[in-house]
Amino acid sequence: MPFAAVGPQRLGRLLLRVENFVPPAGVPVIRAGESADSLFTIRHGFIKVWHEDESGHQRILRLLGPGDMLGLEALLESCYERNATTLTPAGLCRIPVDILADLLYREPALYTQLQQRWLSQLRNVDDFLATVATGASRDRVLKLLRWLAEFAHPDPCPRISRTDMAGMLDISSETAARVIAMLKRDGRLVETDSELRFDPEQLQLESQRAPARH
Repeated sequence: MPFAAVGPQRLGRLLLRVENFVPPAGVPVIRAGESADSLFTIRHGFIKVWHEDESGHQRILRLLGPGDMLGLEALLESCYERNATTLTPAGLCRIPVDILADLLYREPALYTQLQQRWLSQLRNVDDFLATVATGASRDRVLKLLRWLAEFAHPDPCPRISRTDMAGMLDISSETAARVIAMLKRDGRLVETDSELRFDPEQLQLESQRAPARH
């Protein structure tokens, strides 16, 4: 966590107002438009950040995982811009904005840590859009699985619903379901209640070998 370098002695009583909690999958953490009174660090698990368009279609904008921070807009804005929901059970640390402001006043070097986190997360979004969410629908699913395996490492690849895959890749959930069913049928993917198990290199070869289909 970016605050680890400060140490508990210098954090002092501020720690008393920092809340640690472990919500299960599917729990809203923040809602767009709500007062941005806190930000969150992710200790384990995964969070999806999303928005809903006028037709009710949910589009996942980014995934956050261990070490990432959620709600950084609270440092600059009065309301949260996007919705965020746990994708898997997640260990979160909630830090009130006034606590963080006090901490930054006493430890200005933390600004650099927060800026680095923010930049890293922006780069991850750019990389995802440029390398994963492009090409034929089938190839997008294969690239997503490889990306998830790398993103989660060294933890197992989290199980992602077909609806969430569609929301990340701008494809239909039916297409995502067909690709996953094909991989399971061919013995290249095993799905549990919490994990997707597969060899990323096998999927790389499959993507190179198979003809593109939309």
